[in-house]
Amino acid sequence: MQLDARTTSPRRRGRARSWLRSAALLGPLATLCGPTPAQGDDQVRAAVTYFAEPAPNTGLNVVHPQVNYSQDFGEHFGLGVGYDADVVSGATPQVFGVDAVTAATKFDDVRHNGTLGLRFLTEFATLRVGGGFAGESDYRSGTVNAGITTDLFNRNSQLALDYTHNFDRVCDANNAVAEELLELRALDSSDRCFEKGSDLTATRKLAIDSMQLTWTQVATPWLLLQFGATGQVLRGFQANPYRQVLLGERAVQEHMPEVRNRLALFARGKFALKPIRGAIELDVRGYLDSWSMRALTTELAWDQYIARPIVLRVRARWHLQDSALFYRDGNDYASSGPVGSFWTGDRELSALLNSTYGVKASYIIRARGKQFLRFIDAFVVSAKADMLFYRSLTENPEFSPNYDRTKGLLDAVVVQAQAGFDF
Repeated sequence: MQLDARTTSPRRRGRARSWLRSAALLGPLATLCGPTPAQGDDQVRAAVTYFAEPAPNTGLNVVHPQVNYSQDFGEHFGLGVGYDADVVSGATPQVFGVDAVTAATKFDDVRHNGTLGLRFLTEFATLRVGGGFAGESDYRSGTVNAGITTDLFNRNSQLALDYTHNFDRVCDANNAVAEELLELRALDSSDRCFEKGSDLTATRKLAIDSMQLTWTQVATPWLLLQFGATGQVLRGFQANPYRQVLLGERAVQEHMPEVRNRLALFARGKFALKPIRGAIELDVRGYLDSWSMRALTTELAWDQYIARPIVLRVRARWHLQDSALFYRDGNDYASSGPVGSFWTGDRELSALLNSTYGVKASYIIRARGKQFLRFIDAFVVSAKADMLFYRSLTENPEFSPNYDRTKGLLDAVVVQAQAGFDF
């Protein structure tokens, strides 16, 4: 999975957590991510994605509409505009401990995100610049990005470098009078967030710098290879302002380091099988960070033409990670307390194994002689569904975060419908 500038930040650190992170538990760098090159084809795409974790007490539902427009004007300039939103509702444990599920509280929120990108084209290179802004009741995020892609060796190789900076603002409880960490209190609601002069809330900063280097190589007429590295540096408030950890008999706001350095290395290959009109793809990604987390992600996919206009894609993805240095489950917090001065109830920082199995069907109708409104080249319609399974690898899984969401046959599901046209 490529790194996405829209999900670079851990936004939705409040009750409306990023569904992209919660949903797939994609792994530390699958959603971190640096910028992706803007598409160069003239096209319009619209999609609606629905995500659900059908847990008995802490279920989560997200509706994610999005629309994107991309067009090149002449030989040297291109434009891309995008908008998406997250409409989130559900319940989440506010106190992480042995009684976390009984403390679950309901929430709902809406996030809006808009992006604008410009492309400057030459014969062998493309320069990209852009930015965007995302906002919700308790989190605001502004981004700027730049990148360059160049073709080398008779266009058989491509080198891309991308950089993104986030200017994020997080709503937090006003803990100015707290004299020690154990006095930190959690945010009760987002009603007074970003309100000037409020004595109940405070605004915390988070700066994020992300960079990605990618090399793509045509190895043979049937084999395409890609190698890359992604790095990210986070400086600022990274805790969930609502979440509390039960330390002994005291519920204390989650407390995490304000510095995190992250690195991922990835390799992928795609091999075409022309006689059967199919292709197999393998993606491997390794991850490490300064919080002592390690992870390995592997994805295997198959694309197959069923008929000339229909393409079917099936995939399987496995993600394995260990815990952050300061993570403990609820039982350990109750019996032994935290590790040093940091504590968390974030399941994305716990040891886990998750798997995803999905299928996608795309139907492409190509125009003949501009038969569609005289300017449309093709219509594209697609639908996909992913099933997600989550397994905690902590010593006491029943006391791990969101254990309530793993008691059913299916831990989560993602379905999407997309339509658009090329022109």
